[in-house]
Amino acid sequence: MRAIPGRRFLITLGWITLVAGALRVAFIGSQAPTADDVQVAWTAWGYALNGQTFPTMSHHPVLRNLMVYATTNLFGGSVLGIKGLSVLFGTLMVPVTALLVRRASRDDRAGLFAAALVALDGVQIVYSRQAINDVHAAFFALVGVWLTVEALRAKDTASWKWIVPLAGLSFGLGAAEKFYALPLLALAMALLVYSAWKRRCADEALLAAMALGPLPLLVYVLTYIPWFGRGYDLSEWVRYQTRLIDAMANFSRPAVGYRANDEPLWWFVKPFYGHDEVAIFATQQAQVSVAVGNPFVWLAVIPVVGYALLNEEQRRRDALLLAFFFAAYLPFAFSERQIWALSSVIVIPFAAGIIGSVLAGLSRRYGIKVAFVYSTVVIASSLLLYPLAIGRALDFSYLQPIVVQVGDYVMPNSGSGAP
Repeated sequence: MRAIPGRRFLITLGWITLVAGALRVAFIGSQAPTADDVQVAWTAWGYALNGQTFPTMSHHPVLRNLMVYATTNLFGGSVLGIKGLSVLFGTLMVPVTALLVRRASRDDRAGLFAAALVALDGVQIVYSRQAINDVHAAFFALVGVWLTVEALRAKDTASWKWIVPLAGLSFGLGAAEKFYALPLLALAMALLVYSAWKRRCADEALLAAMALGPLPLLVYVLTYIPWFGRGYDLSEWVRYQTRLIDAMANFSRPAVGYRANDEPLWWFVKPFYGHDEVAIFATQQAQVSVAVGNPFVWLAVIPVVGYALLNEEQRRRDALLLAFFFAAYLPFAFSERQIWALSSVIVIPFAAGIIGSVLAGLSRRYGIKVAFVYSTVVIASSLLLYPLAIGRALDFSYLQPIVVQVGDYVMPNSGSGAP
């Protein structure tokens, strides 16, 4: 396979990316901000100017605060200023998924299938339209994985001199958003060091270890410059980090007034096992976005992963995708703390990659009709579910059973609900 994608692949990917961007932007200006959206802006300015990490998500790293401070300086408190980066990163995750899956599986068609699944995913759309930083973290971590795969697939390892440091930089940015980039970083480092060791290239092994060790750490530390500006020293920063990690590990919300849906083991087992996001207009009318996956995709993950593991040819083809899928998913699946569907944004690209690879293989074996039928079902059902992702969950009666399953709402005939 050529390292540089062909024209047909790039044109098709361009159209898929345009659709993804449209789905993430449509009606966003009329969508009421959530409490988190508002508090993200407050926190960004408080952190950038005074080193304060309150009022929202102080138990997570701080890069989002610096980035949102920059965009709100440019565009004010508009949708573009507060949510613009989420829309951008959520859209760019689509082509990055395609490029990653294409190189990992050595199959153009698999990359395009995977990109389309990510473009249509309801959870990806919901959190690409919010200011919180799950999509930020997922994007940077995914870029790090893609660059790692490019390095592993490179015929000429001279490219490692720039690819591997860029991967380390991207992983560092991801970890500075949320810590779930770290398992992917650890796996990437292990694979690169092992590849260099197997070829007896000590200099490349050292490059990988340094680029994916000290470099991400340096990036992470630099995001705390406003915090250090309050007069703290490095030893106090280390103590702060231990308390931050402890707060993150023990974070919880009581399941009062809603069904928590906080166990990732059920993500790919129960249909519409997701999370709601509520915004309130000044008129006290509620606008609800429901982050749930398409059951024709999410419920296919476990069977498809099982098939890829048991089928020797598919296992060899998808070894990297399987490894990164488990690195992304298993820390969530076996966590003792509550984990909600928003964290799935880093898992779904790898799951979509495996589905895309298996679908590409089946379409070659049994004909393109297999892919056509599955794609038609996914597109049609995704469009029917789309109102859930854009704050219109209460406007369509056929969606009410999903809303009730995710959150306990009283919904009068007027189409509005109260949390």
